[in-house]
Amino acid sequence: MSDLLPPCPITGRPARRRVHGVSTRALLAMWRAAGAGDLSHLFPEAPQVVLYESDTGLYFFAPAVAGDAGFYQHFYATHAAHATLSAHSEARREFVNAARCITAGSQVLDVGCGSGAFRDHLPLGTYRGLDPYAEAGVAGDVIRQSLNEHVDEARGRYDVVTAFQVIEHVADPLGFTRQLVALLRPGGTLIICAPLHPSPLTEIPNFLINAPPHHLTWWTASACQALADAVGVEVLEIVAVAASPHEAIVYWMHRFSLLHARPGPGERYFAHRWSWHLNLALSYLLARVATAVLPPPRGGRPCNVMLIARSPQP
Repeated sequence: MSDLLPPCPITGRPARRRVHGVSTRALLAMWRAAGAGDLSHLFPEAPQVVLYESDTGLYFFAPAVAGDAGFYQHFYATHAAHATLSAHSEARREFVNAARCITAGSQVLDVGCGSGAFRDHLPLGTYRGLDPYAEAGVAGDVIRQSLNEHVDEARGRYDVVTAFQVIEHVADPLGFTRQLVALLRPGGTLIICAPLHPSPLTEIPNFLINAPPHHLTWWTASACQALADAVGVEVLEIVAVAASPHEAIVYWMHRFSLLHARPGPGERYFAHRWSWHLNLALSYLLARVATAVLPPPRGGRPCNVMLIARSPQP
């Protein structure tokens, strides 16, 4: 049976188990309803997308269909995603946690930086952002360049390389992390932050930001350790990241949702079920109102996990 399961994208070993599948037709219909347009060109030969769990604890989708520039530009603009991610950036816990690990004078590269909001946490360091999909008018310290291109010209240049909520978007997280490490000087610091599972983020049924072509992997502490082992970096810390103000809508949606998807018997996160569609729509609308007039709900469990590691010394 194991030889029928796809390989874990970290270790290459067969997945531990199949969690569930969802028809591509249903998934595309849900994305259209969410304002992403027609994404059928991204799934030309995939009648079904299947969620698996590896023996590392990583949840991953196969096939690993990643979004293209058109998807991100259209979907993010429709939902003002960059503005949401930049809001309350001074209080984003992953930024605060990461900044504590960066010494004055460090050369820092922020991969997949968006608007470059992390720069405000580095008054004593040199910040550079890297994002091929950066919005027009972004600051001059943001480079519109692919990671492949930047590795070719800047290998071993940086004291710190960060990637906040990026690794879950890439089809090859192991290759992606190896490129991040290649950009570091010996003994440099690698910081990766990714969606945590289980968490309020993954427990909202049919919450499409957790599905291809947006999120391709869901992370755990053990998966972060496996990733560090695979690329040969020394783990300094793996920690769940406390709730941040910019995630308020997720926590309110989880609070208002009458349905929750969790590990266990009948485990399922995506399905064409009208009760799930209605639940998602109502929880989203109520969360939009609550986010506008109320502070984030208290007691929210972490939605992200952070890996902090050191690259090999010579």
